[in-house]
Amino acid sequence: PMTNVIGRFGPDAGRRIALLAHWDSRPWSDHDPDSTRHAEPMPGANDGASGVAVLLEIAELMHEKSPAVGVELVFLDGEDLGTASNPDGYCRGSRIYAARARREDLLAGFVFDMIGDRDLSISPDLVSASNATNLVSLVLEAARATGAKHFLPTPKYDVFDDHVPLIQAGIPAVDVIDFDYPEWHTTRDLPDRVSAASLAEVAAVAAWIVYDSPLATRRP
Repeated sequence: PMTNVIGRFGPDAGRRIALLAHWDSRPWSDHDPDSTRHAEPMPGANDGASGVAVLLEIAELMHEKSPAVGVELVFLDGEDLGTASNPDGYCRGSRIYAARARREDLLAGFVFDMIGDRDLSISPDLVSASNATNLVSLVLEAARATGAKHFLPTPKYDVFDDHVPLIQAGIPAVDVIDFDYPEWHTTRDLPDRVSAASLAEVAAVAAWIVYDSPLATRRP
């Protein structure tokens, strides 16, 4: 069984924004340079836990100061169960969330994934740049407003992540991700590969979206 966990903050009525991260980690390490370790579970310090850490930080902030706009924090399960031969194994939780969400109530979705890299470099992915240009611009505006140094404007990777099912369901969504991570899907995705400074930079961007962006003052 898999479970999405959703926390709601701010006004109960009116339109909302969603911040999303997957809380599962891959049960095998198929990209490990040591082939004898491919069957071992991936620790997921960056690919999973980093996005969760940012959402928990935002939860603490919103507990202290309620946002003016409704906010859903969505902890997705079943993101990382796919393979090349079974691509439908990916993004299971986000497909369920997108299918059950009231599209007319959601202004936007912001996915945070693999954002704790010590050598942080976040570029828009090609799917977001093609389908949610306004949200890509909003994330870059948030980076400028908060002094974030590691957000770049040029789209880079074609990423299939939890934003794709939302976009396919008609929900505007953007992926905030640093896909240039050598420890991806290996046994080396450990806490020593994650930077507190990177997490803090991305959390500040997320907080600006919740409290200071044009979405934050959007009325029903």
